[in-house]
Amino acid sequence: MNQMNRQQVQGTVLENRQLCREHYRLVLGVEKFAPTEPGQFVQVSCRPTEPKGEFPVELQWDQAGGPKVCGEELAGRMALLRRPFSLAGRKQTANGVELHLIHRVVGVGTQWLSDLKVGDQVGVLGPLGNRFELPAPDGMAILVGGGVGIPPMLYLAERLAGRRAVAFCGALSRDLLPMTLLEGGKAGREDAIEPLRNVEEFSRHGIPSIISTDDGSFGFRGFVTQALERYLDANVQAAGRAVIYTCGPEGMMKRVAEIAASRGIECQVAVERAMACGMGTCQSCVIRVRKPDPAKPPMAGRDWCYRLACTDGPVFKGSDLLW
Repeated sequence: MNQMNRQQVQGTVLENRQLCREHYRLVLGVEKFAPTEPGQFVQVSCRPTEPKGEFPVELQWDQAGGPKVCGEELAGRMALLRRPFSLAGRKQTANGVELHLIHRVVGVGTQWLSDLKVGDQVGVLGPLGNRFELPAPDGMAILVGGGVGIPPMLYLAERLAGRRAVAFCGALSRDLLPMTLLEGGKAGREDAIEPLRNVEEFSRHGIPSIISTDDGSFGFRGFVTQALERYLDANVQAAGRAVIYTCGPEGMMKRVAEIAASRGIECQVAVERAMACGMGTCQSCVIRVRKPDPAKPPMAGRDWCYRLACTDGPVFKGSDLLW
């Protein structure tokens, strides 16, 4: 994707709904926004904005009294840097574009987001990063998301409507699943792998789901990677022309990539890194990857180099990543 399509806009909160114990669905309305694809992300300013600038900070030096700073900077803790969020969906409406984000309250920035009301303004920078590549028309998509890595899987499901796919969703417990569980939808036995139409965000696109929780409070008891292995072992032929897409905790993604590699299945990984800028300026989100030609730069003579998650990624081939 062309990084030059990125833009800075003011979004209006259309919805800010709590999905589970710690996750919220935030829907922002903007008049126009550049084309986006599943896998891409945006940087969100998690603090009040003003019409003329995102950071209303004055820093003047008064020789008599010392530096003067904006009062709100001293009033309490505020998020200075934007926070990166994968797109969980996008919708074109008569009034413009809706951007769907799902976040988990973990600090001062996301706490500020959780308190937003309809009509509030939020600064957004994007779209950023590259995208997932869809499988062949006769192939199968296997979506594996864990915790806050589930949102990009929801957006990907929109693009996969009508195609062969199955979604795996993992969380510590039922009350940390950031999805809409259908009323009357079966949880599935805790020792069995059975794709079910019990998640509204996937079911509306004809995609069944397998849910796992570490404590067994809903669906398969255990890690989502264990559920994935059991499914692949029981459906070897179905996974013959499959592509695995994954996002979530790094340990989970590493294991998914290993499972895919051991079975000769292509794997695309949306890595998660702390990103201060999202545009390749701060160089804070480096990740090690294999080089196709060790003799060529960067780092000529080595078979690996560093890449930036924000501009070279966040989507990488699982076989290229050196965790």
